[in-house]
Amino acid sequence: MVRQRTLLICSLYMLGGLVCASQFVHSVRAGLGLLLLTIVLGILPLWLQKEVFSRSLVLVGLACLCTGFMYYIWTEQRNTSVLPEAANAAFTGRIESPVVFDGNRCKFTLRINSLEDKELLRSEKVQATLYFRDKASRNEAEKVLGYGTELAGPIELMIPSSPTNPESFDYPAYLHWQRIHRLGKIMDMRSLSYREAKLNFTVAMMSSQRWLADRVSSLFAPEAAGLLSGMLLGAVDDIDPDTYATFSSLGLTHIVAISGQHIALLSAGVLYVLRLCGVTKRRAYITLALFLPLYVIMSGSSASAVRALIMGEFVLLALIVGRLKDGWNLLGAAFLLMIGYDPYYIHNVGFQLSYLVTFGLLVFVPPIMNKCTAGSLAIRSLIAVTIAATLVSFPLTIYYFHVYSFLSPMINFLFVPFVSILIAPLSVVSIILGSVHPALGFLTSKIVDILLLPALRLLRIIEQDYSLRFAFESPSLWWMLGYFGWLIFLTAWLYDRITFNWKTKTCLVLFPALLFGMLFFSWPKKEVVVTFLDVGQGDAIVIETPGRTVLIDGGGPPLLFGEQAWERRREPFNPVKSTVIPFLHAKGISSLDLVVMTHGDSDHIGGISYLLEHMPVRQVMVNGLPARTEIEKKVNELLHYKRIPILKAKQGQVWSEEPGIVWRVLNPVRVLSPEGEDNAYSVVLWLEAYGSTFLFTGDLEQEGEMRLLHEKAVGTVDVLKVGHHGSRTSTSKPWVEALSPKLSVISAGKKNRYGHPHREVIERLETNGSIILRTDRCGAAVVRVREGALTYKTMESNAGCK
Repeated sequence: MVRQRTLLICSLYMLGGLVCASQFVHSVRAGLGLLLLTIVLGILPLWLQKEVFSRSLVLVGLACLCTGFMYYIWTEQRNTSVLPEAANAAFTGRIESPVVFDGNRCKFTLRINSLEDKELLRSEKVQATLYFRDKASRNEAEKVLGYGTELAGPIELMIPSSPTNPESFDYPAYLHWQRIHRLGKIMDMRSLSYREAKLNFTVAMMSSQRWLADRVSSLFAPEAAGLLSGMLLGAVDDIDPDTYATFSSLGLTHIVAISGQHIALLSAGVLYVLRLCGVTKRRAYITLALFLPLYVIMSGSSASAVRALIMGEFVLLALIVGRLKDGWNLLGAAFLLMIGYDPYYIHNVGFQLSYLVTFGLLVFVPPIMNKCTAGSLAIRSLIAVTIAATLVSFPLTIYYFHVYSFLSPMINFLFVPFVSILIAPLSVVSIILGSVHPALGFLTSKIVDILLLPALRLLRIIEQDYSLRFAFESPSLWWMLGYFGWLIFLTAWLYDRITFNWKTKTCLVLFPALLFGMLFFSWPKKEVVVTFLDVGQGDAIVIETPGRTVLIDGGGPPLLFGEQAWERRREPFNPVKSTVIPFLHAKGISSLDLVVMTHGDSDHIGGISYLLEHMPVRQVMVNGLPARTEIEKKVNELLHYKRIPILKAKQGQVWSEEPGIVWRVLNPVRVLSPEGEDNAYSVVLWLEAYGSTFLFTGDLEQEGEMRLLHEKAVGTVDVLKVGHHGSRTSTSKPWVEALSPKLSVISAGKKNRYGHPHREVIERLETNGSIILRTDRCGAAVVRVREGALTYKTMESNAGCK
């Protein structure tokens, strides 16, 4: 059987070579070591299964392995930029992606042909952002900009910034795999000259997608329209951000990404209609084979869609010629074709999940259906598909996304048929009829709204239940090997290759229990980790102790003055959403024991409401002042709605988590004045951790510093969170001399409007010999206390980061 699946075997060897090469470009030693190990493993089947793996098959496989290795290296060497690292220059080029409009800007991929009237050695893609100064400019851009539009004008080029927080998405690497090495900023639509796109096949497909998406928007309710545009047309940017977040949390994103499921449903529908119209089977297959590539190109050609297209085309070809092909070889052929086109596909998460899930379906669905004999064929098939997809996708899901809801299999079991059987067909009918005239699609579109909108509301309610949703750190390589080893053992049992006795029962149950135990429980480390996150102009500090996790402030969206309605973005920047929660989830933190809101300024608590809506919080500490802003009022409403205990901080409060870890509240004073300034009443915390001391000051200013010094409430400190982002109104000379901090951390945004940190503060700290870490230059700072030793590291180590 193996010998008949040569393409599958070759694809596995090719994958091994590509993975080794991807490591080699970062570390020659690690890459060569992995390559040697892979070659040994590649030869091993020749000795273990001589009757299954012939010498010629192994030699061909090894040749594929070496080819994959060299091909990736060759591709990497050619993937360089001819553009300057930073420049303001005049360009000519054309748009090579859909144009995504969002408030006062739009984004697209721009292929630049020339700079300053000089042709480039080769044209190069740039990820461009175009800003609008007024509504008229945006309206003009919406009319004239699209795929293929030729542009000319000034552009500011820059290198993508590296991640500034631990566990953050590596945007430069992502762009590198798209062969994009520069970001481009265009400040004014009126500075550009443009020419309409020349009509060609790709332009026609992209225009068709946009036209159909607009038609969907006119037919369905806004929330349903965005989801259906993404689900049926691949216009994912049209999906409401909150809806997408709900789908992501519940493991339903495969529904909104064009994949094998969509291609299969579309194929079945087209064949049914063609046969209903009297078209012969052969002509129906040919028509479908010609139609599918058009649909995939129009929907954006995602990796999962391309994989499904290739396999579907092979199946249709086999049906046309009357010779059915093996599904395993089709999977291998699709892999080899896609990798041959672009070896960077191996870094695409959608590509990885698509192939792994398809592999899992081929392995597990037939034996599970044989073992499960109760119920109808449709129910058994749905159960088998759900189990198989869950088994194989789980490790990659927690590795990349860190969060997994154990309600996901059940929700998929119920929601996928609901979408596939009811929503998708009715929506397609509505779009087809509505394309002729909107009135024709009105009835079916309203039926879809009536069915879909309550389902989305129900999903949102379920998503708020955190009881079966957990965050996991990315599992180790050994854990992944153990998990897939268990899957191999499970496969052997399902195919009756091993005897089902008490020993195998024990292994099937205890080994996964051990693996999941390793995910949920870890040996407690006697250490404290304090992470000062880079959230721009704001504070967000995560303190991890052996028994608790504390968050001090959460940053907030930048304040916008005089913003008009047309300038508002669909998903405004929120540091809690983009930085704090992803960091917590990547650390395996599913809930917070304590959230400290030092005071009511937006740059400290502006993102807390989002945190309360999306993560369990056991207790919140506040400064006790009444709410004065809309942000504070919203936070208070959420605290009462969710019945989260509120602790009012008062000077003198002390609590101990365990021997060696003690917290003290130094501010605010016991008597509060409702008219007092928020900064003066900032919650100030003192932490003693295994012999090291931390002082978290919020935005406390000089008056409060002098009072604490007068009361002798503070002494020397190892780590100081510099007050008020390094403003001259804080961190006075007596304060610095009394504290004498070894390490001073300043949280400030790059090029912030306030000029923080001020030079006077920097000079005071430097004169006192303190090491200064600035989030605007160093990125996040991680301070670790272990066995009395204090160490630190920052995301950046450039000359500007002292």
